[in-house]
Amino acid sequence: MAGRRGAWYVPCLASLETIQELCRKENLTCKSLGITNRNLKSYEVEYLCDYKVEEGTEHFLVKWKGWPESSNTWVALKNLKCPLLLQYFHSDKNEYLSRLKRGKAVILKNHMKALNPVVAQYIVKKAKQRIALQRWKEELNRKKNHKGMILVENTVDLEGPPLDFYYINEYKPAPGINVMNGITTGCECSDCPAEKCCPEEAGFFLAYNKQKQLKIQPGLPIYECNSYCRCGPECPNRIVQKGTPYSLCIFRTNNGRGWGVKTLQKIKTKRFVMEYVGECDPNLQVFNVFIDNLDLRLPRIALFSTRTIKAGEELTFDYQMKGSLDVTSDSDAVSPTRKRIRTVCKCGAVCCRGYLN
Repeated sequence: MAGRRGAWYVPCLASLETIQELCRKENLTCKSLGITNRNLKSYEVEYLCDYKVEEGTEHFLVKWKGWPESSNTWVALKNLKCPLLLQYFHSDKNEYLSRLKRGKAVILKNHMKALNPVVAQYIVKKAKQRIALQRWKEELNRKKNHKGMILVENTVDLEGPPLDFYYINEYKPAPGINVMNGITTGCECSDCPAEKCCPEEAGFFLAYNKQKQLKIQPGLPIYECNSYCRCGPECPNRIVQKGTPYSLCIFRTNNGRGWGVKTLQKIKTKRFVMEYVGECDPNLQVFNVFIDNLDLRLPRIALFSTRTIKAGEELTFDYQMKGSLDVTSDSDAVSPTRKRIRTVCKCGAVCCRGYLN
């Protein structure tokens, strides 16, 4: 809920249910809580919590959208108009039972009159996770400034959105680091690349061909046209700054690597894929990019495809970023008094070195 301009904001220690109850009592709407003018005084099914049969009639325990769980009620199947939520309920139930039987699908028999409480608890957790991931997906797509869509997927466990994940569109230097050598001039080209376009001014070659594919070797920097340049947004030397053109999916990995990213579209070789703006047969190569900043310590980090990437394939890159940064090889001497601490890599690639460092 928003406050007036200049008002104080303090963390709310009340539970979600308590806030929902207070909002309804005071006739207040809040999109974040799921309370709208549409359902302020009405009831809309948010998810299904449990199942039972009474006097031959199937009933489901309903969680109402924007209402606390204390308001959950049993509703006869014939009165429910939520086919997708019913599908989720049965799918989650069968998934849980299948795991218990080691992959053998188990369907509840028709004569069973109630659901095992453990199964019901799993179904509720799965429903809450689905809602949390949907909200996260919506938040990510509100924040992005690029063309492609962002989807979120977790078919592995009950983990919700990571609490330490923040989506940003541009590089943010760590506290105490001042960005120097900011751009104050640009090229005068009306049709880049001309003789004195930005890369040539910096002493390098234009990084892209007419098909917007990378044409330089790993290790060479990329100098794109900047905000002071005369050329417009369709300039062929403005690729990384436009953001990824592909739809991507943030997904939960099944081997303990946490969250990963995969493409939802086919990506041709040597295409710009995404920018790494954080504070292994790899299919991405790292390049340093300079646009509105010439500080060699703080390049923008762009990832380009090294081969054709199929839709649904996970996007990976070499953490040692060979070709872009100087790295210490495995054969380099290590002081006997200083044992090297190494991080195991779990990418699963045949040619993987086995470690991230």
